[in-house]
Amino acid sequence: MGLRKKIEEIRSRVGLSNIRLDQLRNSVRSLKSIEEQQSKEIERLRNDLKTNAKEINRLSEELKVEFRRRDVWERKKAEVQRLAKGKEILVIKCPALERRGAKSVDYAYCDVLKRYFEEAGYYVLIDCYEDWNCSINADVVVLIHGYRYFHPDRRDENTKFVMWINCFPDKITAEELALYDLVMTTSETHQKMLQQITDIPVEFVPMLTDTDSFYPSDTPAQPKYNCVFIGNIIQRKYPRDCIRWCNDNGIEVDVWGEGWDKFYANSMFVHLHGRIDYTDLPELYRNTRFSLNDHFADMLESEMMNNRFPEVLLSGIPMICDWTESFERNYGDMVLFYRNEEEFVQCMKEMEERYDELRANVMKNQDKLKEEFDFRRGIERMKALIDDISQ
Repeated sequence: MGLRKKIEEIRSRVGLSNIRLDQLRNSVRSLKSIEEQQSKEIERLRNDLKTNAKEINRLSEELKVEFRRRDVWERKKAEVQRLAKGKEILVIKCPALERRGAKSVDYAYCDVLKRYFEEAGYYVLIDCYEDWNCSINADVVVLIHGYRYFHPDRRDENTKFVMWINCFPDKITAEELALYDLVMTTSETHQKMLQQITDIPVEFVPMLTDTDSFYPSDTPAQPKYNCVFIGNIIQRKYPRDCIRWCNDNGIEVDVWGEGWDKFYANSMFVHLHGRIDYTDLPELYRNTRFSLNDHFADMLESEMMNNRFPEVLLSGIPMICDWTESFERNYGDMVLFYRNEEEFVQCMKEMEERYDELRANVMKNQDKLKEEFDFRRGIERMKALIDDISQ
């Protein structure tokens, strides 16, 4: 009995040892898990520190740039007066960010506007958004209206402030209009709408086009592209209807613009070419049979055409575009219009059936189009309107 008792006691102790060993193993595992968690947390904190350091460095550089910019503002006033050599000084407030520069269509368009204002006798500067608050005692400040708010600086009583609205018409308020001496809009319908809410002069000036760049080919050859669309999608959460309908109905289209990869990177019908410089558009249009076009809903409601509309027609090619009554009334012999998917598909068929007729009509109307959209004529009208408020 004594031996059995000893054996049982040993077994009991061994069992207890095994339990303690399991407990130790569990403790080790727990410590390792805690250590791993601590290591991950330390690594996360290190990454956060690196990220914060980068952000601090970025903000520090931005602050240095801003201080340098404001230092330049202080010197710029006298410098511009010297360079102007007695000419009237006109500043174009461009909605583009400086860091995008010439890559922005807004800036490229303002650069053309600058050239034609210079032809009209002004000394012209372009201020990107970062320099909107720079004051240089200009004779005229022209805001190209966009989605960024600009507040005119009235400390110089001799400066005349002009707003030119060619997009985002729904963002205009009576309070904003009251800050200006003259408002110009590219839509006669929109002009009448604004005249109902303000006593400030509101004038119609169409969407101007650089006819030195956008013109038909002298020697039409076989176009490289059949159907093209130019436009970004980065400001939209969904594909633009005309491109979505092309993809859904098996219609091939070549697209230039930013943001399309997330929708049509692998499409058999939507062929993506990335962004395109504004200066390359005329040659692209001249190597195309026809173009698609669309507008934001607020622009359609106010019958405000985008810059693509006259640029395409002045390049000598017909177009398929979303419908407004005035667009169809004035350009229905050169453009096919749609209001829904069914009409869009029908337009594509009709374009093939009537292409020669539509193309001939576009060419026949070139003189009319130039008279309506030519930059030089438009700038002459702008200058006359500015002179009127400067008296």
